[in-house]
Amino acid sequence: MPSPLLCYARMDTEVPTPAQRFNGGGMKVPPFGDIAAWLAEIDRQAGLMRPSRRLYERFDRTARALTPDRIRRCDDGVSVADLVVRLRAARHPGGQDLHGLDRVWSRAELGVLITEAVNRQRQLAMGRLEARPKGPRLDPRRLPDARLEHLIQHHRDLGLVEALRAERRRRDLAGGGHAA
Repeated sequence: MPSPLLCYARMDTEVPTPAQRFNGGGMKVPPFGDIAAWLAEIDRQAGLMRPSRRLYERFDRTARALTPDRIRRCDDGVSVADLVVRLRAARHPGGQDLHGLDRVWSRAELGVLITEAVNRQRQLAMGRLEARPKGPRLDPRRLPDARLEHLIQHHRDLGLVEALRAERRRRDLAGGGHAA
């Protein structure tokens, strides 16, 4: 019986329907476009779980479709919050599941997924859809004029103060910054 969640599967890739099988007997799983569909499919497969190697393999393939990159691209805060709860619960299994998320990943892999999910949850809570661009911790070019002046006057690191003064001179020559 095909999953009713196939409507959420991405159709732009060449993946057979779930009824087709690998040579070893395991089933192929469609790539899901978002975390909500992945969570729903995990729930559906967990509800059908019996002591069967093919079911275990299918569940593992579906679970491994969750990658840090997919978590970073997710913009649904509710799904990410649910994902954080489930991944944290998988870290300390209670033994009630026949085959759950705790059996899919190693502790290190699970830790990476938890970290990505928590970071994404915090970003979405702040209203940030994209991660902050990487760069130096203190970039003088990005400082407002008032903060630049304050750091020139009060910072203890003289090397940094020289870099800040160079930035002030650059702004003065450009004509848009500090007026002495």
